[in-house]
Amino acid sequence: MHATQLLDKTLAQLNEAGTQSAYQYLVSNLDQLEEMSGQVYNFLYCLAATSGHPEAALDWMEAAVVEKGFWYRPEVFDDEDLDSIRESPRFIKYKTLSDQKYMNALERVETVCTWEKKNADNLIVVLHGNQQNNEISREYWQNVSIADYQIEYLQSREIDSYQLFRWEEHGDSPLQLEKAIASIKWDEYSSTVLAGFSAGCNTILRALTETAVTCDRVVLQSPWIPSIEDDIDGKIKVLIKKEIEVLLICGAKDEECLPLSRLFTSKARELGLQCKEVFIDDLGHAYPDNLESIIEGFLWIKN
Repeated sequence: MHATQLLDKTLAQLNEAGTQSAYQYLVSNLDQLEEMSGQVYNFLYCLAATSGHPEAALDWMEAAVVEKGFWYRPEVFDDEDLDSIRESPRFIKYKTLSDQKYMNALERVETVCTWEKKNADNLIVVLHGNQQNNEISREYWQNVSIADYQIEYLQSREIDSYQLFRWEEHGDSPLQLEKAIASIKWDEYSSTVLAGFSAGCNTILRALTETAVTCDRVVLQSPWIPSIEDDIDGKIKVLIKKEIEVLLICGAKDEECLPLSRLFTSKARELGLQCKEVFIDDLGHAYPDNLESIIEGFLWIKN
């Protein structure tokens, strides 16, 4: 099982049965993971701290920061879930070590685009979500194999924690995407597609409406798109002017992203944007199992 899937199920357990149940569920299923990421450890020490297991929480922090060498952006440790261990000398020690590693990482981080050369007629560039990276995107898109389409990945330089990245809501992500596209032979492709997951979708919409970036089609998967709350009509009109077709996929159980997804598709219909919407009943904030068939149907609409 991929870590993202286990954490999604842990969150579901948390919502249904509470912290203690979620902690026990996560601990009892760790053996299903090939390796434990920094995000998994973050869940472990937060859940332990709020379940009456402060020493276990500190042990998980030690395992993450000291033994594994993981680190986190400082805001992670401001989480109120950690209030029960915040004054512990061990907590302070591990947080200080993590902060030092974070500051060192800030000096080296850069945007990473996997594109090296043109090897197909059409191009898809995939942007990860927060607390993800190119490898996680690739795990979900590696089974999407569509004739004449080359799939590449773009990783933010805004760090979240060890080997995980984010797209800040008001950060410079549109400029990162614009610079990446400038390094690609964008205009030599017959069709160009920008695909995002969660916050990656917000970066795509911001880039399309705030910069000269354009493409033929956009895929918004589980879109976290707060940027549309400011002048959604204007933003959709820019997409119409640039003649961009949109595919929006969202789970009916995705509580955070569903409202704005509904708003976007409603406005798209009202203003005449070509937008195909796919709302999946049993899906939360995640990729659907049938991603390939959905993408293939969208990309071949006109062919």
